[in-house]
Amino acid sequence: MAIAAYRTVAEDLRRRIDEGEFAPGDPLPSRAALALHYGVGSNVATAAVRLLTTEGLVKGRAGRGVFVRERPSSGTMARSWTQERLQGRLAVTAGGDETSGADSPGSGTAPGGGTASGGLAAPHRAPERAVLDTGGPTGPIGPIGPTGPGGGTAADDGRTVRGTPRSTTGEAPEEIARRLGVPAAEPVIRSEYLLTRDGRPAMLCVSWEPLGITGGTPVSLPGAGPLAGSSVVARMSYIGLQITRSTETVTARTATRAEADALDLTPGAPVAAIERTYFAGQRPLETADLVVPGERFRLAYEIPAEPAGG
Repeated sequence: MAIAAYRTVAEDLRRRIDEGEFAPGDPLPSRAALALHYGVGSNVATAAVRLLTTEGLVKGRAGRGVFVRERPSSGTMARSWTQERLQGRLAVTAGGDETSGADSPGSGTAPGGGTASGGLAAPHRAPERAVLDTGGPTGPIGPIGPTGPGGGTAADDGRTVRGTPRSTTGEAPEEIARRLGVPAAEPVIRSEYLLTRDGRPAMLCVSWEPLGITGGTPVSLPGAGPLAGSSVVARMSYIGLQITRSTETVTARTATRAEADALDLTPGAPVAAIERTYFAGQRPLETADLVVPGERFRLAYEIPAEPAGG
């Protein structure tokens, strides 16, 4: 049985990607260039690229072309009371061929070089990076400015960068009110931001805090004030509230289209959805929905063993 022409083209492109001719972050040639190179129609070239997109090898960017994706990795993200977490950073150990301390695939490109047969060369360019644009209404607070001193980003240890939060005020949805232990429609501050690690999206975060707790204080906005970009633990401590514990409920599911775009994933890619709540004793101070790319990280929890009873 003859192999469909688009599968033949896709197989050759797959080989060239595997051999490093097209490195992670490199754009593929245009459909027209592929059709000319392989001697096929543009519809065949389009079908071949669509197949590679479905396999997760390449990703299209609106108005910019199709780019080779980074390879999946196996970094381990610690979700216990690590020093990094208390400082608002990500605590990750390397996996696979990553260097120690990195929690995402290496941001460098694979060895490239060479020219495709027939002169269709793979260009060597810096990897494309996803940018989070939360959009939507800004509310009475409006978009938050730069999160670090002098317009920089906060929580940057050379690997972890907390993106600029977008914060709004509004009424707590019923489920969020339940998690915060407040009446439905209670005023809350909602913040959305992206955490990156070594230049790659690592976690998408949407958090809610009761306005009755932080409203009117210097730390009411996560991206402004004296502790701009700091962890929830540090911000609450600044106003005299000590976080004593947190709870996390993890669900495995597929990414929504918006999450896939923000985290640079293919549609339907697996993610770990974490429902987190910080407490001071029995009082919830903040709750958040965190989304972590399943193909890049494993989640690790340390559970202390304490003697039961006295």
